[in-house]
Amino acid sequence: MYNLGDKTYLDQPKFMTLETITALAERLQAYCKNADIGSVQIVFHGGEPLLLGREYFQDCLEIFRQTAPAVEFSYIIQTNGVNLDRDWYEWLNANKVKVGISIDGPVRFHDAYRVFHNGKGSYDQVAAAVRLGVGNGLIGILSVLNIAIPVGEYYQEMKSLSIKSLNLLFPDGHYDKLPEAFDKSRFGNDDYTPFGDWLIELFLIWKKDKGRPAIKLFENLIAMLLGEDRIGNQAFGIRKNGVAVIETNGGVEVVDSLRACYEGITRNDINLHTNKIEDIFENDVFDVYYHAHEMVCEQCSNCPIYEMCGGGFLGSRFANKTGFDNPTIYCKDIIRLTAFIQNDLIDGLPADSVSQTGVVRLSYEQIIQDLKKPASVKIKGEVKKKLTSFKQPDSYVPEKRTSTI
Repeated sequence: MYNLGDKTYLDQPKFMTLETITALAERLQAYCKNADIGSVQIVFHGGEPLLLGREYFQDCLEIFRQTAPAVEFSYIIQTNGVNLDRDWYEWLNANKVKVGISIDGPVRFHDAYRVFHNGKGSYDQVAAAVRLGVGNGLIGILSVLNIAIPVGEYYQEMKSLSIKSLNLLFPDGHYDKLPEAFDKSRFGNDDYTPFGDWLIELFLIWKKDKGRPAIKLFENLIAMLLGEDRIGNQAFGIRKNGVAVIETNGGVEVVDSLRACYEGITRNDINLHTNKIEDIFENDVFDVYYHAHEMVCEQCSNCPIYEMCGGGFLGSRFANKTGFDNPTIYCKDIIRLTAFIQNDLIDGLPADSVSQTGVVRLSYEQIIQDLKKPASVKIKGEVKKKLTSFKQPDSYVPEKRTSTI
């Protein structure tokens, strides 16, 4: 996200103090009591959280236990893995802190993006941390989709690392800053679905593998296609988005990946040291994010896979001229993938069962053509006003900053 223009992190402390951790615990204790919430998941994210050391995290856990004893906490650390060793894993396991590692594929692809300050790639250290973590507290891998990687090579890489669970993320981007994988001259064409095509190829390899890892994207889509209504996340489904970010200075903000839209979009005056956590519900950005799968553009509200896609991730719907009043930039890719998996599920059922259920096959081509017709479902004027309120003036130019980091 910081490579797409937002440099607000330069105005904040590099590390979060224990005083801020204490303020967070106090606010969570009060918020959970008032909202009748019994459990909270804390994700230590970054930057790179392990730079703070085990003593710091030991203090954090103790603060949460002592300050908010009525709250059941679960903990995850999302790390780049380069500092993970046996001592770290022993501490994490002893304190019931789960681990997620970010890795972006085979060495030549991973090292193109994740490098040290000296320019050398980090693959060897990250791969060693993954192998060490299998069966030792590692819950899964987070991987940003890179469709430049040959699908078979990517899958074999994950298998060679003995990964048990994999979560795939679409690259950050929006209509005015398309991810580099898109061919801008073809973007928007009905026959151009590069991410959908890549994922379908991966799905077919994954499906045939009896020893396959869990791939959350596929498993969630399958569950939703089979009628499960409690599945979903920021990118799929129609559940509310229940994630908030605590910044190093105590700021309470909407999810940080929205910063890919424009400089300062997540910034507000809400801070743990002066505000209650529930004050975030009065924030316009959080309001749209929290209800992102309900506040969708007219095209999404008329789409037959709306309940599975939910409009996609809010940030990928952004355009300077229209705010969030757009389908996701991955709209056609998601339709292509969802239709393919639904058809594949139907093909695996007995013909009699399909006939009895009356299920109708999804057709990518038909959905695309239907979405070009006049909308039968109109969105409320209030929703459209909120979505478009984030559009940027024609004269908008991101603030230029310099950094010594």
